[in-house]
Amino acid sequence: MVCKQHSYTRLGRNAIRTMALFLCLLAGACAYAQDTVPAKKKWLDDYPKHVGFTWDAQVKVVANYLWRGVYVGGLALQPSAQVGYGGLYLDMWWNIGSYDWTFKHNPANARVKGFNPEVDLTIGFSRWGLNVRYIHMYYFDTYNNGDKTTYINGGNSRFFDFSNPEKGGITQEWDISYRVSDRLPLSILIATRTWGRDGYDDNGTRKRAYSTYIELGYDFSLPWQLMLEARLGMTPNKSIYTNYQTDFAVVNVSAKLSRTWQVSQHCDMNVFAQMMINPYDVSESLQKNSTYQSVNGGRQVLWNVGWIAKFK
Repeated sequence: MVCKQHSYTRLGRNAIRTMALFLCLLAGACAYAQDTVPAKKKWLDDYPKHVGFTWDAQVKVVANYLWRGVYVGGLALQPSAQVGYGGLYLDMWWNIGSYDWTFKHNPANARVKGFNPEVDLTIGFSRWGLNVRYIHMYYFDTYNNGDKTTYINGGNSRFFDFSNPEKGGITQEWDISYRVSDRLPLSILIATRTWGRDGYDDNGTRKRAYSTYIELGYDFSLPWQLMLEARLGMTPNKSIYTNYQTDFAVVNVSAKLSRTWQVSQHCDMNVFAQMMINPYDVSESLQKNSTYQSVNGGRQVLWNVGWIAKFK
């Protein structure tokens, strides 16, 4: 009887040990399963939790300078540089190019001004898909007229001269944009000019237009690492985008196809092709006996190809 009791005791102890080992293995398996099964991704997970010091620079070469349904210029070099910290950033952008590939001034048309330089200084804040910017745009508006420099708009060439908003070389704009996330690449942009060349005559009275532009966008990821960016832009008031002719108009329908290669850890290269139409401008320009002056010089379909090298 004693031998049997000891035998039962040993069996009980072994059973307890076996059960304890099983429970330990089960707990470990559950913990491993929780670690390996990805948690449901939250919206803010698409954005970094902390943004320290950032910088980047890029060099862009374009066949045409297109902007919100408007033909601004021809062949151009467009370098830029940006520094930032914690979401705040300072950006400087240059456009160095011609108006229409000829680099020649046309005295009969003030818009055809040959050399077409521009410098934009931007101060902004960008976090969680939201981007708020103040842009100080400066247009040199000069051409070589023999032994002197002539200013087409009658203004001056000082970068921070606010004395003559209508005839100076300065235009200022505030804009705000929001992009939902990488999983839902839907974006919206609202931009308004607040200073500079942005006005029209209303029965002999000069009025500031506060030209406003609203744009909806969606980015499509395609095979072969291609990206298609679709944009629909409109203006709700008399604005520069329609030559101040109407209160509301759709002024930009565009599609941009691009591909990016990572050359190194600090350098990306991008090539793109773009088509753009300003529906209002095309409609008005095609009307017979129309006195409308086209913002695009009669161009109906705008196109562009370009190359970008980005350093970071």
